[in-house]
Amino acid sequence: MEHSKALQVLSWQHKEDRLKCREFLKDIQQQRDKTSIRQRILQFWKNELQKHVEAEEAILFPFLQKHHFPFNFVNILKREHDTIRLLAERLNRHDEDYYLYKAFIKLVDQHSRFEDEIIFRKMEELIPQQELSQLNTSMAAAR
Repeated sequence: MEHSKALQVLSWQHKEDRLKCREFLKDIQQQRDKTSIRQRILQFWKNELQKHVEAEEAILFPFLQKHHFPFNFVNILKREHDTIRLLAERLNRHDEDYYLYKAFIKLVDQHSRFEDEIIFRKMEELIPQQELSQLNTSMAAAR
């Protein structure tokens, strides 16, 4: 989903994350080497996704709270971040399990879709464009 320029940084990141998820799911469905898949997923978490999650928690969450964004939406975002982090920790334990890999990847994909399709649309409805642009600038600096 295309969003205003004000949310481009987050939207692009989500698009990149979903493309990665699609690649991982394809490898899982083809039952490629478990160790290799786990290492690549961990690399994705450590080098890309973890930074994105931390930036959202440090910048996006306070921004949403400042603008009195509906608590139930923010709560879902927080819980999903916690679950993504928990699954990433389990991946670190060398569990060679396609099910765990699939659960992690599907949650990341679902989470980024939820933000793009629900959260960002609602943000564009409720928050002035100029303030969204400031958020975009802050998120770009955190990348």
